[in-house]
Amino acid sequence: MGILIYIVKETFRGLFAAKLMTFVSIITIGASLFFMSLIGLGIFNINGLLKKTSDQSDMAVYLKDEFSSDKKNVESLTGTISSLGQVKKVGFIDKDSAMSKFSKVYGSEMLDAVSGNPLPASIEVYVIEKYRTVNAIRELQGKIESLAGVESVRYSREWIDLVERFRMYFFIGAAVLIIVMLLVLHIMISNTIKLTIYARQELVRNMHLVGATRFFINTPFILEGMMQGVLGACVSVIALTIVKIALNHIPVLWGPYYLPVLIILTGAFFGWIGSQSAVRKFLV
Repeated sequence: MGILIYIVKETFRGLFAAKLMTFVSIITIGASLFFMSLIGLGIFNINGLLKKTSDQSDMAVYLKDEFSSDKKNVESLTGTISSLGQVKKVGFIDKDSAMSKFSKVYGSEMLDAVSGNPLPASIEVYVIEKYRTVNAIRELQGKIESLAGVESVRYSREWIDLVERFRMYFFIGAAVLIIVMLLVLHIMISNTIKLTIYARQELVRNMHLVGATRFFINTPFILEGMMQGVLGACVSVIALTIVKIALNHIPVLWGPYYLPVLIILTGAFFGWIGSQSAVRKFLV
């Protein structure tokens, strides 16, 4: 019990030995974890958006009104489109279903000023994934547009492809930024622990002389680094909570419920790594 009390006392003594450096280290850790959390939430939201739209059709084939009114014409055209090699499946949406769908998404007020149902019937086309390239889509679009009864064809996943490309660039940029932040975390924690070790050099030397074990000497410094990581993580969680409250009116996914615990554990982990590095270099 006495050893445990000593280790805890030495850990907190180390935190206050270099007050300014410890404070700067905690703030730096907090800022780094905060920005890493924002990057993670950005990726989480992009993936969530793409997941929601994964079942969306690739093409919308709009039909002429006089053509879509004949059931046989629609069945024939649907069969022709589904037989194309690039097509996975198709689905027909009649004029009434189109109007109902539009009202759910945009509200019925927009259609109140229009008499009747101005929306055309359409066929939703789902393309096999390997054919979702610019050239393959243009080729398929040209084939469908040449079919009788087709008014126009629109590639409905164009903006989704844009989001997917953005995700790739965002992920690369985020990976680079996170690596830089992790290096900053490591350097800040290591340097703060080094300062603490310098401040207690005489004590450490005397402990070595009287036969203190490596564990007994090193543990307070390692716990000090972990405490810095945890305190920095708490700063990050508080900042993230403030942002969440400020942006409460915006439909943003804020990650899993255990995100704050994950941030704190991450702070403790990098505090442990940084302090281990300093201890190995100066005490081992």
